[in-house]
Amino acid sequence: MTGTLVQIGEVKGDFNSAESPESKVDSIINDIISKISQADVTIDITDRSFPSKVAKKIEHNQLKENRKIVLQYKSYSSYIESAYNIVEKNVVNGKQTAMLILNGMYGSALSKFNIDDWEPNMDEVKKHADEIINDVKKQLSNFLYKSSNINFTKEQMSVGINIVIAHAFVECYVLENPNDTD
Repeated sequence: MTGTLVQIGEVKGDFNSAESPESKVDSIINDIISKISQADVTIDITDRSFPSKVAKKIEHNQLKENRKIVLQYKSYSSYIESAYNIVEKNVVNGKQTAMLILNGMYGSALSKFNIDDWEPNMDEVKKHADEIINDVKKQLSNFLYKSSNINFTKEQMSVGINIVIAHAFVECYVLENPNDTD
């Protein structure tokens, strides 16, 4: 038998090596990813156009490297709305709950860059927009892998996270709405 030996010197506070209770709870967002991962979608990676409303938001936040997740979302946009509608048959306010979780993750990401999430400084949001999205991706990935209802591949999880975050971006729960700021 092989293994890794870990020596723990002094433990200050509670220590629990049992499985986290979080991992026994389903995630609405995992349900959404599961449903959209079943969609038969063809993505045209050469089409780099955005609807004008989305292009305005990308420009307003100065999103650069993560524009590609919005392109992925574009092919799945009708499927994600349909997935939320299906989930809401079993979970009251399922979409709103998921969006609030994502907005909370966005607020947490802002605080990592010392940006006030109540009245964000747009210059700072613009400066860190891609890093903020990357942080939300990391938070969401950690959140989803701790839930019990993962029934898809890592690749589907990765694309699904991008699509869910891009959807939250388009719906103005992640990054800033150009109509709400100067």
